[in-house]
Amino acid sequence: MSDRRLELLWDHFQIREVIEAYVHACDRADRDAVADTYHEDSYDHHGPISGPGHQFATDCVQALVTVWDSCNHLLGQSRIKVTGDVAGAETLFFASQTRKQDGKMMMDQQKGRYVDRPERRDGIWRIKDRRCIQEWSMTVPLGESFVDREFFLPGKRSAEDLSYEALGLGRGCSRIKREIK
Repeated sequence: MSDRRLELLWDHFQIREVIEAYVHACDRADRDAVADTYHEDSYDHHGPISGPGHQFATDCVQALVTVWDSCNHLLGQSRIKVTGDVAGAETLFFASQTRKQDGKMMMDQQKGRYVDRPERRDGIWRIKDRRCIQEWSMTVPLGESFVDREFFLPGKRSAEDLSYEALGLGRGCSRIKREIK
């Protein structure tokens, strides 16, 4: 395999890692990790919460912790086209959030696509521009659980979640640089 083909595979891997780091950070309500997926001069067009990447990270996580009790993303395929230090990427997502409304648990769901323009700067890929396209959304009431949650370990919306230890994610460092170097 040629060096160029290996470089292309490596670029695709690094870009997908940034996209995955973003959803992990949202699900754990980790503002710094969300911000770390964006360049300083980035912009996220994300419906009612849109703005420069680092401000979006603050606004997004604030909404996640004040409106919803949980957030979980599932990512589908990514289509990525790399041209030098700039790329285009489209990634399918499915997101579910839970919240209380009038004493009842509700689940908000949406399916859509992240259409990104990642850029590599100083050897690190981050999002320069993101456009979140919503295909559909819905809210449904949650019924009783079919299995008792007490038998499972609890998830945490912080760096105290078990995933941080399992993934070797520390605090106070660039998660993107640490994950893909």
